[in-house]
Amino acid sequence: MDTALLPDPREGGLSSELSAARLIKAVRLLSLEKRKESAGAGLLLARILPRYFASDEEVYADARGKLLHPRLFLSLAHGGGMAVLAVGDRPVGCDVEKLSRVREGVVRRFSKEERAFVEAAGGAERARAFYRIWTGKESYLKMTGEGLSAWNEVEISPTGRVVRAGREQPVRIVWKEAGERLLAVCGREEAAFFKAAP
Repeated sequence: MDTALLPDPREGGLSSELSAARLIKAVRLLSLEKRKESAGAGLLLARILPRYFASDEEVYADARGKLLHPRLFLSLAHGGGMAVLAVGDRPVGCDVEKLSRVREGVVRRFSKEERAFVEAAGGAERARAFYRIWTGKESYLKMTGEGLSAWNEVEISPTGRVVRAGREQPVRIVWKEAGERLLAVCGREEAAFFKAAP
């Protein structure tokens, strides 16, 4: 969801569609862009979950902030004026980032192979390569629920493979560009990705 098109949640235009908890969370944010992104995340939950005979009121978060549901697997990401929701019957993770400057400090934390991929891209494509690795790692770590604590244990290939402790994992990452943003979804290899939502 492109959240730039949403009204400011502080102005009340979204209050009838958002859960009370999501509305409070969105309204408390200082940045207008962040308020809209948070509201967009809430709208995705409210609009998409009924398609799975579920409700956003059934969703809760664990101590690390991972979204949980009694029978669905969820992952929610927002940033760069976009909100993304991944839903599955098996663990799933997603991330979205605006294609902007390369964060050199993060590149230094990439594996040797990941750094080589970013450096080989060069020029304007360097940012795409950087964010391909970044969003891939984030989507995998959101799927596992580990967060950044396992960042250095995971290696992402440009083709969507995930290697951990020298072993290829039975998951796949797919990417999709949406304007100036890159979305990544990680799930089991046999999963269907990026089904269009009407």
